[in-house]
Amino acid sequence: MKIKQLTYFALIAIGASIMAFGKLYILEEYALAIGIVFLMFGIYKMSTSWKNTEEDSKEV
Repeated sequence: MKIKQLTYFALIAIGASIMAFGKLYILEEYALAIGIVFLMFGIYKMSTSWKNTEEDSKEV
């Protein structure tokens, strides 16, 4: 269970670092596009892996 969250966090970190330092290796537009894809995929998968507990869902 913790391995998935670490993997998703790694995707977020990789996406952010590609956006920050990718322009040193490839064109800036491509670095930003690839970085956004990794970042958004990591954020999406991390947010869907969160589970609501019964205590959280009973709060109204």
